[in-house]
Amino acid sequence: MSQYKELGSFIDRTYKVVRQDLINRFKQANVDITPEQWVILSKLDDRDMYQTDLAGLSFRDKPTVSRIVDLLSKKNFVERIQDKTDGRKYHVSITSKGREAIEKALPVVEESRQLGWTNLSNKEYETLIAILDKVFTNYSEKD
Repeated sequence: MSQYKELGSFIDRTYKVVRQDLINRFKQANVDITPEQWVILSKLDDRDMYQTDLAGLSFRDKPTVSRIVDLLSKKNFVERIQDKTDGRKYHVSITSKGREAIEKALPVVEESRQLGWTNLSNKEYETLIAILDKVFTNYSEKD
């Protein structure tokens, strides 16, 4: 079993280097968002949704999503509206300024992704995604 001990370290170091690359690229392109804010904005680009749904789709906990939405709201990138029937729920929608940020960030994100897939074949990409999905499922189904 000792051959499996490094899985978390490999995933963590990859996450950190990808995140830092995006931070650097956003800064160079004068895009005023973080990688975490990008995830939330990109989910909202598809459709407006409740904040709790954003948490599930972005694989982040509710307090983290709440903080990110707060920051995006202060930048006028999103609008948060309290649900009329359930005051504990908030509906989040992207603003025109948020859409402009997405348009500015998307080429930067695509460049970063392209760097990550350099020297990988389509088959290797598909295999990596399949393996990561299996690992995710293994941990998700353990309860």
